[in-house]
Amino acid sequence: MNKAKNYTLIAWIALSMFFLTQAIIGWFVTFTGGDVAPFEKVNLSTLIIIAAGAILLVEALMNFMDRPEEGEEAQQDYTPVKPRIDLKSILLYVVLVVVILVAGLALRRVLPVFSISPWVNLILAAIGFIGLKPIFLRKKRS
Repeated sequence: MNKAKNYTLIAWIALSMFFLTQAIIGWFVTFTGGDVAPFEKVNLSTLIIIAAGAILLVEALMNFMDRPEEGEEAQQDYTPVKPRIDLKSILLYVVLVVVILVAGLALRRVLPVFSISPWVNLILAAIGFIGLKPIFLRKKRS
C-alpha cells in the first residue's frame, strides 16, 4: 500500500506542476497579445504521459541512488559504496519511457481533448497543491 500511495503522490505532484505551468504560460501569452488557443487544449493522453513519466523518473532516480529501504537500514549496518552505473537498468528505463510515449501518442487520437483556460489551470494547480497536505502528508498515528 505504501508504494501505491507514493506513486499516487508522484503523479499528483506532476499533474499539479503541469497545470501550474500551463496557467503561467497561458497568462504570459495572453499578456503579450499572443494566441492562447494552443495552450488551452489538453489531451488526456498528455496527462497520462506526464503521470506515468513522473513515476518512472522518480523510480529510476531512487534505484540509481541505491539506498537501503526504511526497514533495511535498521537491520544492518549501511556503509556507503561507490556508485556504479548499471547499464541494464538504464536500458530498461529508456525502453519503458519509449513504451509510455508510444502508448500515449497512440492514444492521442482516441482520447478526448479538454479546453482549459489559464484560470482553470491555476485553480486545478491550487487544488492539487492544497490537497497534498490532507491527503498525503498526514502524520502517522501510533
